[in-house]
Amino acid sequence: MFFILILKSMMVQSVSKTFIQQKSVINYKNISLPNPIDNLWKKFFFNKKKYFKKKNIHKKNIIITNIDSDELKLRIHNLNKKSQIKILKYNTIIHASVESYLRMGKYIGKIISLSEFYFPMFEEKLENYHIPKELKYIAIIESNLNATITSKTGAQGIWQFMPETGKIYNLNKNYIYDERNDPVKSTEAACKYFKYLYNKIGNWELVLAAYNAGPGTINKILKLYNKKDFWSLWDFFPKETKNYIPKFIAINYIMNYYKEHNIPTYSHNNIKYKDTILLPIKRKISLKLFSSEFNISYKDLIFLNPQYLVDVIPDGEKYFLRLPKNKVSIIKKSFFYKKEKFLSKESI
Repeated sequence: MFFILILKSMMVQSVSKTFIQQKSVINYKNISLPNPIDNLWKKFFFNKKKYFKKKNIHKKNIIITNIDSDELKLRIHNLNKKSQIKILKYNTIIHASVESYLRMGKYIGKIISLSEFYFPMFEEKLENYHIPKELKYIAIIESNLNATITSKTGAQGIWQFMPETGKIYNLNKNYIYDERNDPVKSTEAACKYFKYLYNKIGNWELVLAAYNAGPGTINKILKLYNKKDFWSLWDFFPKETKNYIPKFIAINYIMNYYKEHNIPTYSHNNIKYKDTILLPIKRKISLKLFSSEFNISYKDLIFLNPQYLVDVIPDGEKYFLRLPKNKVSIIKKSFFYKKEKFLSKESI
């Protein structure tokens, strides 16, 4: 009897040890990679939960945060066949990046909602410059589509332009506005910058690396090692740049396969870019007063005009407001407009 008890004890310990070892392996695999996205979205959305409403979500739909390697290889291969830049490939670094993003599913859902507004405009601009539409995903890596975000180094806006680069591409700044925050003007600048980098480097993987690290850094590495392949040079890039292409491929995957992972989507407003119009300001106006007078949500007004740093906008030929088209007729008929004439009459 005594020996039977000892035998049972040894069996329990053995099973417990095996379980603990397995658990440690599973936890190790699920450790999130260092990623600034989580912190950025916490800051951006912590006090704005009411601005986003879930769309068609069932409580039973749990976000699938992992994926089999063979399945991921196949899906990335299928995406690459349709790709204009043909840099989508599979490796363990990319696999880890995909699962890191999947663990942030609720934030990805908010990115998707913002993409519904921004992506049509991005695609239109990219097409005008004859460069791949897939470059729209860079804006997610850079800013999570937050038009007013500032990095620790001073980069600003959706495309995260540094002040010096912004000046080169005519993104001006004063105490009233910062055009790096203007989604349309900054997208125009990003397209010009992408085209410049591609004409200089001729390789899309390295163009994306140069967008992150700067063309000077990439040129030094290319001259030193005389190669033009991102993965062959991977060890020599700065840490952030090493993760940039994996993030780009991961975001490309997530934005095309989020439904397969049960990632919920949200609706922050019902405004579409094509349903807005840009109107010149004729006289000084207060954005708060304007939103109140014409029953335009102040949050929507700021969302459409993130370049303004102050509430009161002076008159002048260089100041414009982006507004929903359905509000133009209301504005035109109003007594307030007829009296103040704060928008150019010709424009409406």
